[in-house]
Order: sequence, then structure tokens, then C-alpha cells
Amino acid sequence: MKLLMQLSDMHNFTPNEKSIAAYILLHKEGMLHFNVQELAKATYTSHSAINRLTHKLGLSGFKEFIIKLAREFQQDTQNVSNVDPNYPFSLEETPLEVAMDIAELMKETIAKTHAYLDNDLLVQTAGLLVQAKRIFIYALGDSQIRAKSFQNKLIKINKYVVIATELYEWAYHTVNLTEDDCAIFLTYHGKSPIYLRAARHFRQENIPFITITAASQSELAQLSTLCIHVPDDEVKHAKIGTFSSQIAFEYALNVIYSCIYKLSYENKEFTAKSQKNAFITDMLEDV
Repeated sequence: MKLLMQLSDMHNFTPNEKSIAAYILLHKEGMLHFNVQELAKATYTSHSAINRLTHKLGLSGFKEFIIKLAREFQQDTQNVSNVDPNYPFSLEETPLEVAMDIAELMKETIAKTHAYLDNDLLVQTAGLLVQAKRIFIYALGDSQIRAKSFQNKLIKINKYVVIATELYEWAYHTVNLTEDDCAIFLTYHGKSPIYLRAARHFRQENIPFITITAASQSELAQLSTLCIHVPDDEVKHAKIGTFSSQIAFEYALNVIYSCIYKLSYENKEFTAKSQKNAFITDMLEDV
């Protein structure tokens, strides 16, 4: 996850750390010229408080923080594009120009989503889903299309996956999940009342669940066992299509699937499952 997003979230920060984070966010453009002594003086804190904050960000110290921050600024500069995620093309453009705009939007969205990903978070996500007896995905509208594609991939490696919201039977599925299962919420804005009701139930019953969303500050994100953030580039009621959000979701889900596949292969789980796959192939050929 990006440093600036972690600082904005202020997850598990002490009052001193919140003060430091707020100062960095307010003066981020000039932060690359600061040393640890200057930041401590400006925030009325200490070297140790700043170092503790960098450790919470998964870094070794202030020097690594500055290096990573500089890389983020460089990446953001490189990712500047004239393509608007909400209106990626104009009515005057030729079909080939439209094709180029969509290609640019796809590349930019994937690059941004990649920058939001975190190695440890992906390891935890894959591990949780590999261990889950059953996986229930909560997704509506366009996001359900991405969910079904993810379901299709997981089924082929013998994971039990259900789209909990497909027939609006989410309440029945919700109450039947156990601690051995895992739920996934795929939601851009994270404001669905039914998702919140299900999430509160899962939290109360110690049932693990993962949220993939652009709303990093939402209640749903805060309740989640694990939360994967995607770029928040779309305006809810001012767009011609869900291009950016669905590209981000599909990329994130493909990455998660690949991590699950890799982990399952390393654990040699496919050895026992290969016979099942061969049997399924034979059955399909007979149809």
C-alpha cells in the first residue's frame, strides 16, 4: 500500500504518530528535503517517535521512508495521463483514437492498482483463502461479473466458491458461514447496507472476511479482517461506464488467484487434486 495512504488511514497510530503523519501529509511536497531532526523539531516530537512511525509503515527507519516516498512521487508523475476515467474519450474521436484511450486507461489503472498492493497483505490474503473450507463472494452489478470470473478460476483448482449475492440469498449464506469459511466483499464504494449487516455479523462470530474496495475509510473496510485497496478514480454519478473500477478489480483478483495457485502448488496440493481434474475433464467431454 502507498505510504501516503497508510499515513492518511492512521491505523493504530498513537497521538504523537498522528501528529507526525498529519504534518507529513500537509507538507509532503517539501518532505524530501527534511532530515529526521528537522521533522522532529517541526512536529514537537522525538527521533524515536518518528522511527516508531516508520516501523509501523513496515520500514526500517526514516531514511528508507524518504527513499520510498521519493519513488511514490516519481511514479505518480509518470502515471499522469490525459485520460479521464469517467469520460475516457470524446465524441469527436475516431474509433482508433477511442481504442488508444481505453488502452491508456487500462495501463494506468493497472499501474495504480499495483502501487496500492502490499506484499505481506497478499501473502495473508492467499493464505486465508487457501485454508478456507468454503469461500463466499458478495458482489452486485458489474462487480458480480468480475466475481464470477474469479469463482470460475478457483473452482478449477477445486476451491468451493459461492456468489452469495447472486440470487439475493445473501442472508441465508451469511448465517451459515463458519469460522472455517471466508467471505470476500467486492465493492467500489463500500456503502451497501447489506454488506455492512453481513460484515458486522462476521465480526461478531469471528468469521474471517476480505474486502476489496476503493473506500479505505469506510466502515466495511475498518471491520474487515483484511482489506485490499484499489484506486478511487471514478465519480459515482458522473461517468459513462465502470471502466476503471472493473479493470482494478479484475487485476487485483487475478493477482490474488495467482498467489493462491502458487501457494497451493508449493504445498503440493495439486498432486491429490490432479485425479479429480482428470475425472472432471472426462465428464465434460462426455457432455
